[in-house]
Amino acid sequence: MFDRRRRRTDLEGQLAEGGFPAGVGVPSAVLVGLLVLLAGFCVLHLREPEVSAPRAVVESQQALVDSLARSLAATAAQNVADLRTAVTVSDPGRAPADLLADVNQSQPKWRGMAVLERSTRKQVVTRGEPIPVPASITDSAVVPVARPDGTLWMLVTVPMPGDSQRVVMAATAAGIPAVPLDADLRQGLVLANQEDKIVDSRGTVPKVEDTAAQSLLGSAAAAASTGQTGAYVGEPGLEPGGPDSARERAVVVAYAPVGTGELGLSLLSVARAPVAEAGPAQQGIRPALALVVVALLGFGLIRATLVGPVRRLRSDALQVASGDLKHPVRLPHSAETRRIAAAVEYCRTKLRGEPEPVVRRFPRMSARLAVVLATLGLLAWSGWVAVTVGGGTARVPDSVVSGHRSQVGNAAETIHRTVRDGLADLQSVAGLSGSQDPSSLVPVVRELAGQERFRSVYLVDKSGVVTGESAGRPPLRGVNVLPPDPGVRLQDTAGRVPVLFAHAALSGGDYTLVGEFDVDHLADLLRRAPGRVRLVNSELRTLAATDGFVAFEQLPGEDARRGVTDALAGRPAARVDGEGRNRTVIVARSVDDLPWAVVSEKPVRELSLPGNEVRNGAMLVALIGALLAALLFGWHYLVLIRPLRRLAAAAKFEDVIYPQRQDEIGTIACCLEICRQALSEGVGRLGAVRRPRGAATDQTVRLPRIPADDPLADPEPRRRSRAEV
Repeated sequence: MFDRRRRRTDLEGQLAEGGFPAGVGVPSAVLVGLLVLLAGFCVLHLREPEVSAPRAVVESQQALVDSLARSLAATAAQNVADLRTAVTVSDPGRAPADLLADVNQSQPKWRGMAVLERSTRKQVVTRGEPIPVPASITDSAVVPVARPDGTLWMLVTVPMPGDSQRVVMAATAAGIPAVPLDADLRQGLVLANQEDKIVDSRGTVPKVEDTAAQSLLGSAAAAASTGQTGAYVGEPGLEPGGPDSARERAVVVAYAPVGTGELGLSLLSVARAPVAEAGPAQQGIRPALALVVVALLGFGLIRATLVGPVRRLRSDALQVASGDLKHPVRLPHSAETRRIAAAVEYCRTKLRGEPEPVVRRFPRMSARLAVVLATLGLLAWSGWVAVTVGGGTARVPDSVVSGHRSQVGNAAETIHRTVRDGLADLQSVAGLSGSQDPSSLVPVVRELAGQERFRSVYLVDKSGVVTGESAGRPPLRGVNVLPPDPGVRLQDTAGRVPVLFAHAALSGGDYTLVGEFDVDHLADLLRRAPGRVRLVNSELRTLAATDGFVAFEQLPGEDARRGVTDALAGRPAARVDGEGRNRTVIVARSVDDLPWAVVSEKPVRELSLPGNEVRNGAMLVALIGALLAALLFGWHYLVLIRPLRRLAAAAKFEDVIYPQRQDEIGTIACCLEICRQALSEGVGRLGAVRRPRGAATDQTVRLPRIPADDPLADPEPRRRSRAEV
């Protein structure tokens, strides 16, 4: 008894098995642990957030404020360009009073104008309303000034042409652009200066006694004054005296600086958004429990058909290979291990001189089939989660649609202001040119072409032919006669690029100033609205879009076409159309004074809504489950099933059996090889692994060459291995 145990221990010591990640039970144990962690992730992740304002509302308010702030900064920069252009095109030899009269006549937006001495800040001549003179005067400067009556002015300064000691200063009314505001959200816009004083406001502004909203406004103004852009969300609560005082609302304050800080203004938006209704708090419990059941069933199936049979077979094979031939080998019901166990049992009975055993055939399951079933179970769970939890649609609050309506309204207003101001610039230059030679307008034409709104500016004669006085990129407009009245035109509905241009005839009518609008710049303005945004004409043909488009293609989508038709008829559209995952927020608004409309399409599934967050999380969980299913099958099949099936095919004792891995299956392969050698050499071969003589540290010695005529030489020399040295 002592000797047998000693021989068995010696054999186990010779058959080394690697540690983690080797081992027949490691894949199933690791994967069931990962699946349990995934179940916990389901419970924590598949639930709607705490009750608060929808993130989509916060994002829309922040995007609206950022867009309006950029519009204010662009308007201020455009005022400088307009005044410089008007002063440049005027006759430099004219008296200062006549210069101001010409500029004011061509650009009526200036409320007051003055020519000042640069050093003394003394007003030489004035026109219109009196303007306050700032403490310092610099060229091409814009200074916001709050008037005593509460209105906001922008003071613009440009150098006097031909006189370096004087500057021209003009004042124009400024303020928050006109955009549609939502009364249900009690939305308001506030423009504050560096002293946190409100210089302009629109909509509903929080009252002084509303300490929570005032605190958020103060924090937002302080953050915006440092150049930051963002939003604050207050705690949900009931709004006394509001339009819906029975429902909780959260104050959302978004902020953005106007320009890069040189104006010293900050734009704030305040809205009271209804809090999002939280969905079921434990949406992830059912998927988590189902995953735990699937994981345990798959774990038990693999343990019963693969791990357990292999471990029992290893124990029995070690006993036989160690020389213990008394105990019969247990025959498992797993197909692969049963075939190997039958071979070991045949060796045991053969060595004992007993009759060959009769192996009964029982209904059995293949280990490969068990792994496939476990994998399919996990894949089925992933598909179930993706369809049930990840396939639903989120409810879109009215506040989200209202936010999109404000953004689209701002984009439409920006397009209108860009086209209108472009036409006004051409008219002012044409009106100030008088009877000047067209060649003298080259500097002004270049000045206009430098504006972002224009791609090219040029003069055409009565026949519509472009003269040499042009700037910017090559004109796209075809040669045709333009009407005498100024206006904005679309050349035709053909070509690769829509040709939108404004024109104004010079005094005398011999030449016409034309400015082609940059379609790419219009597309950038459209990006201030959410989703896919298009600018279409009255025929529903695309003029510009925020993504790739074909010029003049028909607006796709019946819902979008219906929305544009309503907008052009004076009924701005803002609604959710479609069904299921195809639901889309469609907002359409016409461009004032132009037969154009701006339409925005934003899929509901792309909105930052609590329901979408849960569904996106469900799709993530389903994807992780599918990846773990692939890992389960690949790890088991490549590392365990294939070596086990190869070993079962080699269990006929016809060829040498080589172990391929240092694990339980490799140990079984070594035991089978010992049994094969014992069948040919006798029982004495059991109990040890045949090893080469010598040590691994022995030095390799080259044997002397034996001549072919030596009588002791082998008739067929063969190469000797290092182990035989």
